[in-house]
Amino acid sequence: MSDPLNFPHWNSAVQAVRKIAGPEREVGSNYTMERELPSGRVQNELEICTREHLTEFGIRTTSGPTPFSYRYLFSAADGETVVQVDAVLELEGGAALLGPLMGPAVKRGVNDNFAELRRILETPISLA
Repeated sequence: MSDPLNFPHWNSAVQAVRKIAGPEREVGSNYTMERELPSGRVQNELEICTREHLTEFGIRTTSGPTPFSYRYLFSAADGETVVQVDAVLELEGGAALLGPLMGPAVKRGVNDNFAELRRILETPISLA
């Protein structure tokens, strides 16, 4: 989850991620990310802005048509990892007017992506 190069494996919108600068998976690392959205294919540059091993991971866009920042907080409860997401989407123009209507759809997409991530993480690895 905290390696942008893995986003295409569990985030249905992300088609490709490439590292473009900075230390590997550390604060200040920069990536390009291509996503397929209902409005079409978009490309953003993003950077890792927060990384506290095992407790917090944050990314934000530095360019592109869909500005956002995501902060993931990790904690333990009842022997499981709990992930909390603080997401900020900066909608402009007509999209800003639709923001309140888009919230439930975005939340559904995030929940679907987390379900896929959970499936990946909980699937036993076959060594055969």
